[in-house]
Amino acid sequence: MQKFRRAFGRLPDPRAGNASHELLEVLFIALAAVLCGAGSCAEMEEFGQSKEGLLRLFLKLEHGIPSHDTFSRVFRLLKPQAFELAFRRFMAAFAKANGLKLTGVIAVDGKALRRAYERGGRATPLHLVNVFAVEARMALAQQKAPGRNETAGALEVLDLLSLEDCTVTADALHCHQYLIGADIMF
Repeated sequence: MQKFRRAFGRLPDPRAGNASHELLEVLFIALAAVLCGAGSCAEMEEFGQSKEGLLRLFLKLEHGIPSHDTFSRVFRLLKPQAFELAFRRFMAAFAKANGLKLTGVIAVDGKALRRAYERGGRATPLHLVNVFAVEARMALAQQKAPGRNETAGALEVLDLLSLEDCTVTADALHCHQYLIGADIMF
Protein backbone atom coordinates (compact mmCIF):
# COMPACT_ATOMS: atom_id res chain seq x y z
CA MET A 1 0.00 0.00 0.00
CA GLN A 2 2.95 2.35 0.61
CA LYS A 3 4.09 2.10 -3.01
CA PHE A 4 0.54 2.74 -4.17
CA ARG A 5 0.26 5.76 -1.86
CA ARG A 6 3.65 7.07 -3.03
CA ALA A 7 2.67 6.75 -6.70
CA PHE A 8 -0.87 8.13 -6.49
CA GLY A 9 -0.54 10.38 -3.41
CA ARG A 10 0.38 13.46 -5.46
CA LEU A 11 -2.60 13.02 -7.76
CA PRO A 12 -4.92 15.98 -7.12
CA ASP A 13 -8.44 15.09 -6.02
CA PRO A 14 -10.75 16.82 -8.54
CA ARG A 15 -13.87 16.37 -6.41
CA ALA A 16 -15.43 18.93 -4.11
CA GLY A 17 -14.06 19.22 -0.58
CA ASN A 18 -17.03 17.33 0.86
CA ALA A 19 -16.19 14.01 -0.84
CA SER A 20 -16.92 11.07 1.47
CA HIS A 21 -14.40 8.56 0.15
CA GLU A 22 -10.65 9.08 0.13
CA LEU A 23 -9.35 9.29 -3.45
CA LEU A 24 -6.62 6.71 -2.83
CA GLU A 25 -9.19 4.23 -1.53
CA VAL A 26 -11.37 4.68 -4.62
CA LEU A 27 -8.36 4.19 -6.91
CA PHE A 28 -7.07 1.18 -4.96
CA ILE A 29 -10.42 -0.61 -5.12
CA ALA A 30 -10.75 0.25 -8.82
CA LEU A 31 -7.29 -1.12 -9.62
CA ALA A 32 -7.86 -4.32 -7.64
CA ALA A 33 -11.26 -4.77 -9.29
CA VAL A 34 -9.89 -4.30 -12.81
CA LEU A 35 -7.06 -6.74 -12.10
CA CYS A 36 -9.75 -9.25 -11.08
CA GLY A 37 -11.73 -8.73 -14.28
CA ALA A 38 -14.07 -5.82 -13.56
CA GLY A 39 -15.01 -3.94 -16.70
CA SER A 40 -17.37 -1.26 -15.41
CA CYS A 41 -17.94 1.01 -12.44
CA ALA A 42 -20.84 -1.19 -11.32
CA GLU A 43 -18.51 -4.20 -11.30
CA MET A 44 -15.95 -2.20 -9.29
CA GLU A 45 -18.61 -1.52 -6.67
CA GLU A 46 -19.67 -5.18 -6.70
CA PHE A 47 -16.06 -6.28 -6.28
CA GLY A 48 -15.59 -3.88 -3.37
CA GLN A 49 -18.69 -5.14 -1.61
CA SER A 50 -17.74 -8.79 -2.06
CA LYS A 51 -14.17 -8.21 -0.82
CA GLU A 52 -14.90 -5.58 1.83
CA GLY A 53 -13.45 -7.65 4.68
CA LEU A 54 -10.18 -8.13 2.83
CA LEU A 55 -10.02 -4.49 1.72
CA ARG A 56 -10.45 -3.31 5.32
CA LEU A 57 -7.09 -4.93 6.11
CA PHE A 58 -5.47 -2.27 3.90
CA LEU A 59 -7.97 0.60 3.83
CA LYS A 60 -9.93 2.55 6.45
CA LEU A 61 -13.17 2.66 4.43
CA GLU A 62 -14.78 5.04 6.93
CA HIS A 63 -17.80 5.47 4.65
CA GLY A 64 -17.94 1.93 3.31
CA ILE A 65 -17.42 0.89 -0.29
CA PRO A 66 -17.84 3.67 -2.87
CA SER A 67 -20.87 3.43 -5.14
CA HIS A 68 -20.63 2.93 -8.89
CA ASP A 69 -21.57 6.61 -9.24
CA THR A 70 -18.54 7.58 -7.14
CA PHE A 71 -16.19 5.47 -9.27
CA SER A 72 -17.69 6.97 -12.42
CA ARG A 73 -17.45 10.54 -11.10
CA VAL A 74 -13.83 10.13 -10.02
CA PHE A 75 -12.70 8.76 -13.38
CA ARG A 76 -14.64 11.41 -15.30
CA LEU A 77 -13.07 14.23 -13.28
CA LEU A 78 -9.47 13.02 -13.10
CA LYS A 79 -7.06 14.74 -15.46
CA PRO A 80 -5.91 11.97 -17.84
CA GLN A 81 -2.30 13.18 -18.04
CA ALA A 82 -1.94 13.40 -14.24
CA PHE A 83 -3.50 9.95 -13.79
CA GLU A 84 -1.26 8.46 -16.48
CA LEU A 85 1.85 9.89 -14.82
CA ALA A 86 0.79 8.48 -11.44
CA PHE A 87 -0.03 5.11 -13.01
CA ARG A 88 3.36 4.99 -14.72
CA ARG A 89 5.05 5.70 -11.38
CA PHE A 90 3.05 2.86 -9.83
CA MET A 91 3.89 0.41 -12.63
CA ALA A 92 7.60 1.29 -12.38
CA ALA A 93 7.51 0.65 -8.61
CA PHE A 94 5.57 -2.58 -9.19
CA ALA A 95 8.08 -3.79 -11.76
CA LYS A 96 11.01 -2.95 -9.50
CA ALA A 97 9.44 -4.60 -6.43
CA ASN A 98 8.78 -7.78 -8.41
CA GLY A 99 12.18 -7.89 -10.07
CA LEU A 100 10.75 -7.27 -13.53
CA LYS A 101 13.41 -5.85 -15.83
CA LEU A 102 12.56 -4.60 -19.26
CA THR A 103 14.33 -7.00 -21.57
CA GLY A 104 13.27 -8.93 -24.58
CA VAL A 105 10.49 -7.90 -26.90
CA ILE A 106 8.55 -4.66 -26.64
CA ALA A 107 5.49 -4.64 -28.91
CA VAL A 108 4.12 -1.39 -30.31
CA ASP A 109 0.69 -1.28 -31.87
CA GLY A 110 -1.82 1.38 -32.75
CA LYS A 111 -5.58 1.10 -32.79
CA ALA A 112 -8.38 3.29 -34.04
CA LEU A 113 -11.23 3.29 -31.56
CA ARG A 114 -14.44 2.89 -33.52
CA ARG A 115 -17.25 5.29 -32.70
CA ALA A 116 -14.97 7.37 -30.44
CA TYR A 117 -15.20 10.88 -31.84
CA GLU A 118 -14.44 14.27 -30.34
CA ARG A 119 -17.49 16.50 -30.36
CA GLY A 120 -17.27 19.37 -32.77
CA GLY A 121 -14.37 17.80 -34.60
CA ARG A 122 -14.16 15.90 -37.83
CA ALA A 123 -15.58 12.41 -37.81
CA THR A 124 -12.22 10.66 -37.42
CA PRO A 125 -11.89 8.09 -34.66
CA LEU A 126 -9.47 8.40 -31.77
CA HIS A 127 -6.15 6.67 -32.45
CA LEU A 128 -4.17 5.13 -29.57
CA VAL A 129 -0.64 3.75 -29.48
CA ASN A 130 0.01 0.90 -27.03
CA VAL A 131 3.42 -0.32 -25.82
CA PHE A 132 3.53 -3.77 -24.23
CA ALA A 133 6.45 -5.66 -22.60
CA VAL A 134 5.91 -9.22 -23.84
CA GLU A 135 8.06 -11.14 -21.33
CA ALA A 136 6.90 -9.08 -18.33
CA ARG A 137 3.29 -9.29 -19.62
CA MET A 138 2.83 -5.66 -18.71
CA ALA A 139 1.47 -2.64 -20.55
CA LEU A 140 4.13 0.05 -20.44
CA ALA A 141 2.27 2.94 -22.00
CA GLN A 142 -0.76 4.03 -23.95
CA GLN A 143 -0.96 7.38 -25.65
CA LYS A 144 -3.26 9.22 -27.99
CA ALA A 145 -1.67 9.55 -31.40
CA PRO A 146 -1.63 13.03 -32.93
CA GLY A 147 -4.45 12.87 -35.47
CA ARG A 148 -4.18 9.67 -37.48
CA ASN A 149 -0.38 9.57 -37.24
CA GLU A 150 0.29 6.36 -35.33
CA THR A 151 4.02 6.50 -36.11
CA ALA A 152 4.50 9.94 -34.54
CA GLY A 153 2.58 8.77 -31.47
CA ALA A 154 4.78 5.67 -31.24
CA LEU A 155 7.97 7.73 -31.39
CA GLU A 156 6.67 10.10 -28.69
CA VAL A 157 5.85 7.31 -26.27
CA LEU A 158 9.00 5.28 -26.99
CA ASP A 159 11.16 8.34 -26.30
CA LEU A 160 9.75 8.37 -22.75
CA LEU A 161 10.76 4.77 -22.02
CA SER A 162 14.18 3.33 -21.24
CA LEU A 163 14.41 0.41 -23.67
CA GLU A 164 18.06 -0.61 -23.50
CA ASP A 165 18.64 -4.25 -24.46
CA CYS A 166 15.10 -4.52 -25.83
CA THR A 167 13.85 -5.49 -29.26
CA VAL A 168 11.04 -3.19 -30.32
CA THR A 169 8.55 -4.65 -32.78
CA ALA A 170 5.88 -2.85 -34.76
CA ASP A 171 3.85 -3.44 -37.88
CA ALA A 172 4.84 -2.36 -41.39
CA LEU A 173 3.13 1.01 -40.94
CA HIS A 174 6.22 2.15 -39.01
CA CYS A 175 8.64 1.56 -41.91
CA HIS A 176 9.18 5.18 -42.91
CA GLN A 177 12.26 6.96 -44.25
CA TYR A 178 12.45 9.41 -41.32
CA LEU A 179 12.67 6.58 -38.77
CA ILE A 180 16.10 5.59 -40.06
CA GLY A 181 17.71 8.34 -37.98
CA ALA A 182 15.78 7.49 -34.83
CA ASP A 183 17.43 5.91 -31.81
CA ILE A 184 14.84 3.17 -32.07
CA MET A 185 14.90 0.50 -34.77
CA PHE A 186 11.77 -1.31 -35.84
